[in-house]
Amino acid sequence: MSIRKPIVAAITAVTILTGCSGHAQEAPSTPSADSDSRQVVTAYLKAAVRHDCQVTRSLTASSTWAWCDKPRMTAYKGIGSVVKLSAQEAGVALECYPMTVTTRDGQGRGLKEGTRPWTLCFEHTEAGYKLYQQGMR
Repeated sequence: MSIRKPIVAAITAVTILTGCSGHAQEAPSTPSADSDSRQVVTAYLKAAVRHDCQVTRSLTASSTWAWCDKPRMTAYKGIGSVVKLSAQEAGVALECYPMTVTTRDGQGRGLKEGTRPWTLCFEHTEAGYKLYQQGMR
């Protein structure tokens, strides 16, 4: 019996498992209603870069636009610490995260293509955190 067959079988199994686990990490998912705002902002940004409109729309309140059509977010980096604003300060209680985003096709929203500072602010609702307000910081 050759030792080569078990080695080839083991390598094949590892390759298949690695491929499957990598694919599972790419699957779109909407955070549960009990997720904290940090988990939601991270999921939102990943979905925006993937152009996953189902997730971005489900996590966006009617008070702002979802990162879905234009502009197109192509990258983000440097999610900062949460800044909490009270209802007295912002009209509703918000949890805001500063970051840097890279966009293209933003003419309809008045955004030039490129990289800029940006802030996403989330309101906590019964359905979980929803993007309520956003803009340049």
